[in-house]
Amino acid sequence: MLRPLVLAAALSLAACAGIPRHDSVRVGESQAQVRDRLGAPAAERKLAGGNLAWYYPTGPSGFETWRVVYAPGGVVSEYAQVLTPANFGWLREGANREAALDRLGPPMQRMGFWRTATDTWTYRWLDGTFEMIADAVFDAGSGELKYVGIFRDPAYSSMPSGFR
Repeated sequence: MLRPLVLAAALSLAACAGIPRHDSVRVGESQAQVRDRLGAPAAERKLAGGNLAWYYPTGPSGFETWRVVYAPGGVVSEYAQVLTPANFGWLREGANREAALDRLGPPMQRMGFWRTATDTWTYRWLDGTFEMIADAVFDAGSGELKYVGIFRDPAYSSMPSGFR
């Protein structure tokens, strides 16, 4: 009876091993070490300075995206969770699609609106303990940022039942 429980616990821990955390990657590690620990990245980009970045979102609707930046020698030079209030503040200052992808990684959702010739990218993130949504609206042609809407995630911000 104990053997199935031990096996189930071991499989559960193994499944969690690939979920990025603040201590999952260390500066100086190789690409092979990171891939062994976290698996294949969800997205990969060549950054403006020539460095390679791998992105690990924590699910299709997760609140974190971990970015691993590799120096030209192929070793980790930076590892950080990039869906932060500071990065959404930076985005509001006027960016373009490419810069947003470099800094924030892939959005949770992308929608195009032909009538307004815009593309909207939606990111979920945490501002302290508040679940937030950021909708970055880009010009469909030029890719320039038109505006960013930041608001509480309605899935988490409704009033408790019976509260008036």
